[in-house]
Amino acid sequence: MSDGVENPLLDHDVDGIREYDNPLPGWWVALFWVTTVFAFPYYLFFHATPGRTIHDEYDAEVAAKAARLIATYGNLANEEPTIQKYMHDPIAMSGMNSVFKAKCAQCHAADGGGGVGPNLTDDFYINVKTMTDIANVIRVGVPLKGMPTWGGQLSETEIVLMSSYIAQLRGKPITGKAPQGEKIAPWPQAADPAPSKGSGAN
Repeated sequence: MSDGVENPLLDHDVDGIREYDNPLPGWWVALFWVTTVFAFPYYLFFHATPGRTIHDEYDAEVAAKAARLIATYGNLANEEPTIQKYMHDPIAMSGMNSVFKAKCAQCHAADGGGGVGPNLTDDFYINVKTMTDIANVIRVGVPLKGMPTWGGQLSETEIVLMSSYIAQLRGKPITGKAPQGEKIAPWPQAADPAPSKGSGAN
């Protein structure tokens, strides 16, 4: 036990219990302050700067893979059957999810619930009456409302696939921005694929 010369007793007394003043080692205190100061630029660089987190890197890799995959789809037409088909293509929708987060989330939120832009998950639309209208809005934008023109940045195939992605957002159980525009009819149901020859009922 120390005699109190090197580690003097502190003045406070709790139920007759006293303690020695044992300061932390200098190297420990220095390390504490270095890590505390370092935390601020670390946070700004890796968490507050877009594109720095592992989630951003993952999304970028998925988007790159989607771009390679999209190149194999050929030229897709802005037609309801095509839009309906890719709404249920998990690979295409995964790729478009990354593109949506990169290009659309700042206005419509990452989940499509809306922010600056309208909610894409409800039944109310401002410039859309049919599925094919979605591609037209993406292509030419709505400059007066702040919606940019994506026709020069996305290929026609990417625009059609993004239409599929946005169409499948409708009806998601998301609490988002209040409805805007007019309520439109539900999307038409995709036609069942024609039965192959020889598979008819006996």
